[in-house]
Amino acid sequence: MKKILKHSAIFLLLFLCLMVTGTTLLFIAKISITRFHLLIFLILSGVIYYFISKKELEKKSFFKMLSLSLIVIVLSTVISTFMFDRSSDGNTYHKDAIGVLKEGFNPVYEESDKFILKRDNSKQLTNYAVWTDHYAKANWIMAANFYSLTGNIESGKAMNLISLYIVFVLLLVNLTKVLSKKKSLILSLLIVFNPIVSSQIFTYYNDQLVCLYLFLSILMLIKIDFDFKNKENWFIYILTFILLANTKFNGMGYLLVFSFFFVCKYLYSAYKKKEFLSLFKKLCIIFIPLFIFSFGVVGSHTYLKNTIDHKNPFFPLYDKNGEDIITEQEPKSFLKMNNVSKWFYGTFSKANNLRENDNTTLKIPFTVYKSELKPAMSNDLRISGWGILFSGLFILSIIVLITKYKNYKKETYILYSLGITCLLVVVMSESWWARYNPYFYLFVIFGMYIMLKYNKNRIINALFGLLIAINSLIPLLGNTYYTFTNSIKIRKDFKKLENKKIIIIDKKYNGIYYNLKDYNIKFSFGDQADKEMYYHYINYKNSK
Repeated sequence: MKKILKHSAIFLLLFLCLMVTGTTLLFIAKISITRFHLLIFLILSGVIYYFISKKELEKKSFFKMLSLSLIVIVLSTVISTFMFDRSSDGNTYHKDAIGVLKEGFNPVYEESDKFILKRDNSKQLTNYAVWTDHYAKANWIMAANFYSLTGNIESGKAMNLISLYIVFVLLLVNLTKVLSKKKSLILSLLIVFNPIVSSQIFTYYNDQLVCLYLFLSILMLIKIDFDFKNKENWFIYILTFILLANTKFNGMGYLLVFSFFFVCKYLYSAYKKKEFLSLFKKLCIIFIPLFIFSFGVVGSHTYLKNTIDHKNPFFPLYDKNGEDIITEQEPKSFLKMNNVSKWFYGTFSKANNLRENDNTTLKIPFTVYKSELKPAMSNDLRISGWGILFSGLFILSIIVLITKYKNYKKETYILYSLGITCLLVVVMSESWWARYNPYFYLFVIFGMYIMLKYNKNRIINALFGLLIAINSLIPLLGNTYYTFTNSIKIRKDFKKLENKKIIIIDKKYNGIYYNLKDYNIKFSFGDQADKEMYYHYINYKNSK
């Protein structure tokens, strides 16, 4: 069963990567997304993986693996279709991008605002073209493929649950090599259900995908350090690299930083063995084509196009004529602080989601205030975004790292990874905001890992694990409850309006207009409304 689980995760990773890569290649060939894309990529993935795995999997085992993978895809799609995205970002520019891709927009050759103008012959809606045209698109492409097949825009969130399954299984399989099955299961669950994933799993926020795939890539970099010749580790790393590099600019940046420093580690070890030149050539053979393919081909509609049009692959960010999306989100007191000070106050203060708040209030670690509970259940908690118990967990992890050093000192990758993390905190101005610093959770991950492996006191281990679990369960249970209960109401609202006409006064939440189209609800714009739907996002009145 362990073998089937592992291969199902790798197969699904190949499927998602092939979906993004294949769709982009078809874009280049001037073929937009159709309802057949996903099924074709699924079949193609099965054929490719059959030949890749036939030395390790017998036909019977292969079809068991394939059946398990299909169950994961179907369940993820059903759950995601039912759970309506409750996030502001998801219902504005994320769904807007997914919707136009599903409707035929080709990001290689077109601009989304012109596509929408041609489609609607109007510009009544808020224009999110600056994001749709220039941001990395892997998550939107995956979601649009699901949407095109199912006819429901919420189904695209299946990529979140599938990705969670992939990373969980691969963590579990690899951890069982150094920990017991029970301990491996506990640690794997604690890693994947971290506060960022827990708060975003039913939304179109892509920070959760960055978080999951960054952890997976770091795991593969560590494994490659131990066994450079292992083809399976490289295969998983390459697939993860392609997905992560094209999901979000900052995710690509984190991946490159960790990859760079681990490559330096490989080369230093080779230098001591007088094998530097040989290993350097091998790394060039791997990374040069990977970079060209990831950024020049799969990322052609983003990195290549941005470079050609704006002389900046990361436009509209890091550009004098671009967009600053961080400064206006910061507490005003942060504007005069350095990066480390921002991180300190962002980590050790009371949980707070008010971007305009002048003052962050420091608190004693492990204390919990009633005022923190509601913000902790949001999709994008800004202050103490790693959870209301995280500051205490961070201190405990530091204590573990210091007191257990003699036990784990030969596992050099632990302090090496944490050293890279600290460097990122120093140089990244957004490190105070949890969803922009997924790497920082490595302190808690390694702290728990060291305790499970080297500490024999089960009670202390259980308490540490319980605190980590509670810290993540608050956003997970809160978000799941509110999303589930509101989804029931939203579905009832849509069913009542199905095949009817309404007048809307909101022009910001473009994404919800695709929900209306999915239920064949006709809409026009006006200046008066007496009802609301989809949480508080859409205000409308019935059309006569």
